[in-house]
Order: sequence, then structure tokens, then C-alpha cells
Amino acid sequence: MINSKGIFHTHLVVKDLERSLRFYSGLFGMQDTGFKDGDLMFLQTPGGQDLLALNPHGVGGHPGGCAEEVIRERGLAGVQGGMSHFGVMLVSREDFEATISTAPEFGGRLVSRCEHGGAFLHAYIADPDGYVVEIHYEGSAGGR
Repeated sequence: MINSKGIFHTHLVVKDLERSLRFYSGLFGMQDTGFKDGDLMFLQTPGGQDLLALNPHGVGGHPGGCAEEVIRERGLAGVQGGMSHFGVMLVSREDFEATISTAPEFGGRLVSRCEHGGAFLHAYIADPDGYVVEIHYEGSAGGR
């Protein structure tokens, strides 16, 4: 078996970089890492090792890089293909409730909210491009 350190980033093609930056930094507290790859912007949750790459219009990336990949990504903003959603773990139920109530202020919208026997809460929020983000909070039965 090959040893892995896990998934190191999620890459999203977005229509409007500033709008997406406002959504992910405002709603989830993600911060710009300062690493640049052409037009790509990389965000990270403070204290975490996750990376979210935002690719404006599918044309980002270092000039002369993986040209075939860049061509494939043009026009994909909001198109999820085989990806259903990705998840963000929140710290508390208060954060969970606040994320749902403030999502519209950051261009997001609640898709659905689920509760299983009062023990496992999760919700799905669409970002401004239509990508779906599942939220949980630590301590819920589904949390880590």
C-alpha cells in the first residue's frame, strides 16, 4: 500500500474571484496563504492543513504549466461533474447555526438542513457559483 498524507486541496473554477474570496473568507474564516500560481488563489483554514484553490474562469495557473488541464477547466464554474459536495467542519453548534443564518450575506444559500434523531446535524450550503459545501460541527455524531 502507498502511504498518503490525505487530500491536500480542493480546486474550484469560479466566475468571480473576489466574490468567492468574500464567501469563503467571510463565512468560513479561510485566509489567503500568499502562495501564487498564476491567477490561482489558495485559501486555508487558520490552523488547518486544508487548501482551497480558487481558479478564476478556469484560466488560472502558472503560464506554461499544465495547458491541457487549463483548457479542460474553462467554463466549469459551478459545474460539479461527478463531485457532489465537499465538507467543512465547524467548531460548535453556535458556529453551525451562524453559518446557516449568515450564508446569504456572503452570497450563499441554504440548500438543505438535516437532523437525525437530534444527534447528527448537517446542512448543505451553495456558494455563489453553486458549489455545495456540507457543514458539520465537532461533537455532532457525524463530526470528527
